[in-house]
Amino acid sequence: MKKLFCGSVLTAIFMIVSGSPGWAASPKIGYFDIQTVLAKSTWGQRAKKEFEQKQARIKGEMESKANQFKKLREEYEKKASMLDEAARTKKAKELLEKQQEGEKALMESNAELNKLSNDLTGPIVDKILQIVIDIGKKEKYDFVFEVGKGGIVYAKDEYNLTERVVNELNKVTPRK
Repeated sequence: MKKLFCGSVLTAIFMIVSGSPGWAASPKIGYFDIQTVLAKSTWGQRAKKEFEQKQARIKGEMESKANQFKKLREEYEKKASMLDEAARTKKAKELLEKQQEGEKALMESNAELNKLSNDLTGPIVDKILQIVIDIGKKEKYDFVFEVGKGGIVYAKDEYNLTERVVNELNKVTPRK
């Protein structure tokens, strides 16, 4: 009798819990890929193009400085045996200073490119996140994940919001 009563109580609890709207409905889940949005959206493509142009200019400047340094080093190596000790030491010091200048310029250019990348993509990422939040609120999503940061290993395509985010972002005029 006790077993029958316990079984009946457990069955009743299960039915109540499973019948309640909070437990019965599956959560609405979506995801998107921010890298794909950046690559496919007009705004993202413009930012990438601007970054690549600046990067190419800086790379050209760095290659020019590297070639100048290489010529100076080769010149030094050819003439080093003909120079006296004081002149050789002076030229070696000048060569070292040029090398340090080049390394400093390289670090500065990398910092400049990082800043440019952040300046170009920051506003886009902010807008993308706002679009995702708006879609989530309007369509009552319980969760929306970003593929790269969310660690999603598998998800059905029907939950993929990436193309919708690209389309919404393309409706926004980028700031210049």
